[in-house]
Amino acid sequence: MDRQLGIVFDVTPPNPDDLTQINNIQSREQLLLNQNGVFFLSQIALWHSREMNAFAPILEITLARIIDENWVAQARELCLQRKAVVESYPSTFFRMLTVVVCALLAGVLVVWAIGTHYNKPLTGILSADITTVQAPADARLAEVHVRPGDEVFTGQPLLQLENTEISQKIAGIMLQLQSTEQELLRLEAQAAIELEWRRRDVDADIARLRFTVADLPRAVDPRNSASRGRRITATPASASHPAPMPAAAVTLLQARRNTAGQILFFDGQKPTAALTEPHHATPPITPGTAPAEPAPATAPPQTPAAQTPVQTVAAAVAGPAADDLSQAPEPQEAKPATENTHTLTALTEAEAEITRLQSVRNELPARVDAATGVTAARARRDGLLAELQSLKTTSPDIKVQSPVYGIVGQVRGRQGEQVAARDIMLKILHTDRRCVLVQLPTPRVHELSMGEEVELKFPGNQTYRGKVVELPLMADEQANRSETTTMVRIDPVGRLWPAVPIGCQIEVVSIR
Repeated sequence: MDRQLGIVFDVTPPNPDDLTQINNIQSREQLLLNQNGVFFLSQIALWHSREMNAFAPILEITLARIIDENWVAQARELCLQRKAVVESYPSTFFRMLTVVVCALLAGVLVVWAIGTHYNKPLTGILSADITTVQAPADARLAEVHVRPGDEVFTGQPLLQLENTEISQKIAGIMLQLQSTEQELLRLEAQAAIELEWRRRDVDADIARLRFTVADLPRAVDPRNSASRGRRITATPASASHPAPMPAAAVTLLQARRNTAGQILFFDGQKPTAALTEPHHATPPITPGTAPAEPAPATAPPQTPAAQTPVQTVAAAVAGPAADDLSQAPEPQEAKPATENTHTLTALTEAEAEITRLQSVRNELPARVDAATGVTAARARRDGLLAELQSLKTTSPDIKVQSPVYGIVGQVRGRQGEQVAARDIMLKILHTDRRCVLVQLPTPRVHELSMGEEVELKFPGNQTYRGKVVELPLMADEQANRSETTTMVRIDPVGRLWPAVPIGCQIEVVSIR
């Protein structure tokens, strides 16, 4: 009982009256009256001026309209038209009890009949296709962009990792580089010592060959002393004025001087006694240049001893040859030619060996470096430096993106934790590809068939439909069980299944 509004209800009563039976009361006024506790016509019939003044501003109408439209009078008339409810009992108590018992029995029979129409429920597990996201390398979980239950799309960022494997690799490469540098210094020192010994050996061989080449003309002159003696006798002025040499002899001598390292000699034939290369009185005799008949011997001109300069090796050798000219028997013509040919062959071989040794000397640094391992150590150091530079320019941040569309089912790991390579970081559920997996005992395999629709009861006693899409022909044998089972897959049919967690137990009921 309200002081201003009169009799009102605090809660909505059952079976309220239709207030629109009063003329000019629309649905808006009825809604406002119900909100303020007026549900029956009898309440309006008890209104007086106080209640009408209180409800007029609530209904956003004037008091004159309520009075002019006779809301109170109409309500009283409608209340008088109601008939009293007459309570009557058409049957006795025994009859009523009999009818109730029969109804209960009928209900039990119906339930039993319905129960015999269905097989015993099976228990299945709600499952779905799952995509797992693994850590690409050893890293630290820097940031997580999604939570379980979020919908993700292909290419959407999921996680951000900080690759710690790069820093570990850099530290390992630095250690390897340090040990490689130390090994390289040791090998370079060893190579320097080895190179010095090898160069000395090669230089000694080259010097020996050069001295041998320089001694070859000196060895030829005594064998050809007779020929030179005959030529000196035929030309008295040849001792002080030597005859010009052929072009082939000049070329040969120039090659000998280059090979011998430009060795200088004193030429005693010149009055000034200048330092020049050695001059030979006569060129080497070959079969093509040997004279047919030797010239008659004449006495060489006499020169004062005071005016005679220092003689060269060739001149010193030519002296005894001239003295022995009158005593030694005249040699045969073929013997000097043969000896000169052997000398030229030895000279050519010596020059070729000198050239080879010089080439070996030039290649000594590279060969010694390769033999002592310096080249391999340098290559290993350069490779480590290149790899270190590449790692330093590589960003340590790894962004993990979603490979497919789905719902995030589980996120493993927290921000700041260390993860290893190939660890499962996140699972994405494909809710559009959910199914129910049932371990069906083989004695009851006849209860389900391929393509059969079954009834599924989800948590909360929600009933949905499913269809058997996979029924294997081979059963699974388990050692700890006496009976075998087979895995049956049931896909959704009809209404969309509710969003319940994956792994819930579902009752599967099939029709007999």
